[in-house]
Amino acid sequence: MKKTSDLRKFHEELNQAFYELEKVEEFPNHFYQALLSGENEIYQKIISETKTFHEEWIGTIESYFNSLDKITKDPKSGLKYLQEVEAIEKAKKTNSDSIRHLAANTHLIKEFREGNVIPKKILTTQAEIDYAIYENRFIKTLVDRLFEFVNQRYNIVKNNVDNFQNKYFNLKSKFEMRESEVNLTIDLKIKENLEDDAKGRYNHDLLNRIQVLLKQVNGIRVSPFMEGLKNAKPVIPPIMKTSILLKNVDYKNCYNLWLYLDKFTTLNFDVDVQEKNLTFDKYYMRNIYQTALTAFTTVYGNQKALEDHYQYLDTQEYKRKSPKFVKKSLEELLTSPDPYVLQDTAINEYFLEQNKKLLQENLNKHMGESSSYDVALRKALRDTIGISNALFSQYFNLEEDENEDMFFARMVKEDLDQELLKAKEKARVARIIRETKEVDYNNTIRLEKRMLREIERINKEISKGLKRRSLEEGKKKAIEERIKLERQNLDKNQEALSEYLEFVSEQKRILAEEAKNTQEKLKKEELRIKQEEKRIIELEKKKAIDKYNLEMKRLKSKQKQDKERIAIDTRKKMRAEKKKLELATLELQKKSKERIKKAKTRINEKVVEKA
Repeated sequence: MKKTSDLRKFHEELNQAFYELEKVEEFPNHFYQALLSGENEIYQKIISETKTFHEEWIGTIESYFNSLDKITKDPKSGLKYLQEVEAIEKAKKTNSDSIRHLAANTHLIKEFREGNVIPKKILTTQAEIDYAIYENRFIKTLVDRLFEFVNQRYNIVKNNVDNFQNKYFNLKSKFEMRESEVNLTIDLKIKENLEDDAKGRYNHDLLNRIQVLLKQVNGIRVSPFMEGLKNAKPVIPPIMKTSILLKNVDYKNCYNLWLYLDKFTTLNFDVDVQEKNLTFDKYYMRNIYQTALTAFTTVYGNQKALEDHYQYLDTQEYKRKSPKFVKKSLEELLTSPDPYVLQDTAINEYFLEQNKKLLQENLNKHMGESSSYDVALRKALRDTIGISNALFSQYFNLEEDENEDMFFARMVKEDLDQELLKAKEKARVARIIRETKEVDYNNTIRLEKRMLREIERINKEISKGLKRRSLEEGKKKAIEERIKLERQNLDKNQEALSEYLEFVSEQKRILAEEAKNTQEKLKKEELRIKQEEKRIIELEKKKAIDKYNLEMKRLKSKQKQDKERIAIDTRKKMRAEKKKLELATLELQKKSKERIKKAKTRINEKVVEKA
């Protein structure tokens, strides 16, 4: 529509057309009589809904944000040792682990050279700064959760930031027309935005505040801290309470923020509803009856006109099941003011603490009613397990009233195939529940065995401690008894001690005299030994001189014999050389004579030839 005046003009013309038509035709009067003689229910109202979202959670996150920002800018770190087997030429530094690894892997040894081992490859260890410690992985997981937490609330508020009003009209009528029972329902809903909406402006301001917070969290998500831990494994509850998380103020604040995110899994808001019932005047009622006339004649008249065509259409046959009745009020159908659930409500750090408190409350309650702690604990555990069993039974519909089923089974014919499928499905669910409980039962048995082994270990430590304690107690008792006896016999002990001291003094005097006599004897013996040594030395000197002279005499005799032998050999060699020289001279003379003779012969022959 362009303008409100256009609608009013059309409405006036439509009323005039109905008025002219009702004066000419009789059917509208018959319809109005039938409609007014039946059961009619009419209402119209205006309902305006304004949502106001809570903002306390923003202030809570902003109060912890400084600690989170401080940690990401200056995080804690540890040392990570990287070990790698590489060629000996590339190894820069080795340690005891390198020696042990080489001893365990002898195939890496190249050779043994002069008692030294020459390896081909060796294990090297490099220390690097590791920021992926548990506390930083906790912060990384917290930042991811916080971004999801704020982003979901931002999207919810963004989609519900504007408030609106709804205009409702409803007509329900039941009457008889031409021997037919007619049920006519007309339902109209018009949704319009509110013009002067102060709470909408508040929601817009809240949305801007959430957007600023989201940008701050996203700034941490793209920080070097998060980039360095992008491949780090996130932590899962329950959170280990390390010394850093408990003692460092910033890390402790982040742990409290984690608990806050676990606790507040919904986005709460207030809904202000203003409802106004609208009245009808006689002209408005006349238009409503005309609307009912138009709806009836449009449908009924077209169906009558198309009866010949409808008889050739296919007919669908089916069995209609009984409806499931749900009890809801009109307010619940119009709007649901339940808060938005944004996070998974499975076991987390906060709900784990709440379940622990519930178990403690049950245990305290049964302690006042039971004879011992074991009985109270069994009752509390049965209550806790009963909650999960009841949940399984109600959710999967495992427990039904068997007597009621048997009663109705006699009255109606059952679909055995469907019942078989339902029984198989329930058996499958029951088997899955049983297998899950068996796994939990086996884990409990393993836990009990581990605790029994721990008890045995502690008992051994206690036994060792008791043995040491008994020995120490025995020694202590013996010392105490000895002190007691010494105190009782103090005078006797002092007298005995005096006698002992006198005896010790006498013994010291005797020992001193004996030592003096011994020193004098030692001096005399030392003098005698020195004289004996001097005599023996002189005797040895004389023997050495005699032996030297004898050796020199023997050596001279030998040298004389060697000289004579050498002289004889020299003369023999000289005679042989002389004889050899004479023979060589005769040979040379003989050869010389022959050469002269040959030369004379050649000369004579030449002379004869010339002649």
